[in-house]
Amino acid sequence: MLDASLSLTEAQPLEASVVGESVVFADAVSLEAWTERTLAQLNPVALKKIRDLPSLPTVMTHLLHLMQDPQVPASRVANVIAYDPALTSKVLRMVNSAAFGVQRQITSIQHGMMLMGFNAVRGVVLSASVLKLFEGKQHPDGLNHEAFWWHSAATALMAKTLAEHFKLPGSDDAFTAGMLHDMGKLVLDVYFPDVYRPFLHDARLQKQVYYGTSFFEAEVEQLGLSHTALGAILAHRWKLPVAIQEVMAFHHTPLQATHCPPLVLVVAIANTLAHALYDKGADALLGASTIEMNEDWLAALNVTRAQVVAVWPKCMDACEQIATLFAE
Repeated sequence: MLDASLSLTEAQPLEASVVGESVVFADAVSLEAWTERTLAQLNPVALKKIRDLPSLPTVMTHLLHLMQDPQVPASRVANVIAYDPALTSKVLRMVNSAAFGVQRQITSIQHGMMLMGFNAVRGVVLSASVLKLFEGKQHPDGLNHEAFWWHSAATALMAKTLAEHFKLPGSDDAFTAGMLHDMGKLVLDVYFPDVYRPFLHDARLQKQVYYGTSFFEAEVEQLGLSHTALGAILAHRWKLPVAIQEVMAFHHTPLQATHCPPLVLVVAIANTLAHALYDKGADALLGASTIEMNEDWLAALNVTRAQVVAVWPKCMDACEQIATLFAE
């Protein structure tokens, strides 16, 4: 068990109570109120580190503000991104990767917006910006960043595939939400290494998997705070779209979402499938029929296990292209 003195909070965590195999929030509050309440729990050292978290690059901040207006000309957006040549290059590599399945070569950001749509390009730009922000910050004793981004990409591609197949509201944000859903883990790993690395070491000794409800519960119990709470704080600080904030906050408790429940639910289900794919490896090719899925989540999304299983081959096809997303 981790030393209690390493807790990030002043007292017993208020964000959730652990009940059996699920985490139940004490009361229904708005996302903003929940984030503010979480900040209020932090001890002074943790609060200072939170305040020192990196800001998004200026280009990305400007872009997010600009793209709140759906009528903004594509040329204006492209001109803003062009101020960062490295970001432009990374975005074009990503949108032209086999993972997106675009039939024609995309030669510019403006061209990409015409072929893929406004929100899709915004999502890729945001994902690429965050990738740049955390590059080169892995520690041998910490989180495996390569595995982290592989899982994030698998979740993103599966969420995108499922959202498009079931024609869900918010499907344009599914890729971005999947890519960023676990950002709180990177925050813990990079900015709270004195707490998170002993926690990961303890998990290794207990042969505990680094994901899922049990891992989430362990974070709350031992650290006083989960990666979802820190992810929500980061998303709020970055002024990300509220739908993305909800995914980062509630992907382990998606029934808590109020702003865009379908998006949170589909990312939560994609997250489950992506973990199963990582665990089962080649056995996952046999199908999704044996993968455990939360029946309440499926019901809330108004889909059945059989319907999700039927989309599994498409999800597998998408995930086979993950390496192309990160190709240099």
